[in-house]
Amino acid sequence: MHRNPAAGAYNANMTRDIEANAQTIADALTSAQQISKLSSEAEQLTLDEAYSIASRVRELQGKKRVGRKVGFTNRTIWPVYGVDQPIWGAVHSDGLFSTDQPVNLARYSEPRIEPEIVLGLGCAPTAEMNNEQLAGCVEWVAPGFEIVQSIYPNWKFSVEDSIAAQGLHGCLVLGDKIAATHDILTGLAEVPVALFKGAEAIESGKGENALGGPIEVLAHLVSLLSDADQLQGGELVTTGTLTDAWPVSPGEEWSAGFGGVMDTELSVRFT
Repeated sequence: MHRNPAAGAYNANMTRDIEANAQTIADALTSAQQISKLSSEAEQLTLDEAYSIASRVRELQGKKRVGRKVGFTNRTIWPVYGVDQPIWGAVHSDGLFSTDQPVNLARYSEPRIEPEIVLGLGCAPTAEMNNEQLAGCVEWVAPGFEIVQSIYPNWKFSVEDSIAAQGLHGCLVLGDKIAATHDILTGLAEVPVALFKGAEAIESGKGENALGGPIEVLAHLVSLLSDADQLQGGELVTTGTLTDAWPVSPGEEWSAGFGGVMDTELSVRFT
């Protein structure tokens, strides 16, 4: 059987070649090229292998990490993408945009937009903390658009493939920061969001669509992370899409209105 080299190499013990797979993914991300997914029915990618590949990709990229993205927290869209659990990836400084910066989509493969709630950490959370203590680590909240991408054609992959590909993260457009008062933190799950392409209403959602709410997402992320990857004070966490992920194209302008305790808007223009 012919094996696509991009699908990964194996040594004599049939253990996955982490280095080769990581280099393939790093090259695809750098050049905005798509590749065959790493997993197949004959050669399944494990979660441990996927996160090992992702970690090595980050080393190869050598970028400054400013936070994490948590993906697939909206259970309603799991069947659409064929996944069954949340994942995480890194947010880097060169992929962090403000609302007045247009985003050049040429850098990304099959880009899509996701309206999200972003948390800014004032101190490091730990796995021993309950949700109230975790909320106490949050210094600010903000609206965000995560631009996600798929280096695998037609958004077809396993959850492990998505982890290896940096959690499908492209970039993050961060809106105005809001001080994280007790009322705001306890009201995040009830925040409604309305997503627009130009003047066209696309979809609506709610904070609770992401695992019950952003603080619940933070708790899940802390439980996912290895000792070497623990969150630090000063990092941000973008907590997952509150709607489906929608394809975007150059020349479009998208916006979202966040209600409830956030009461703010966010927009982004694509080139």
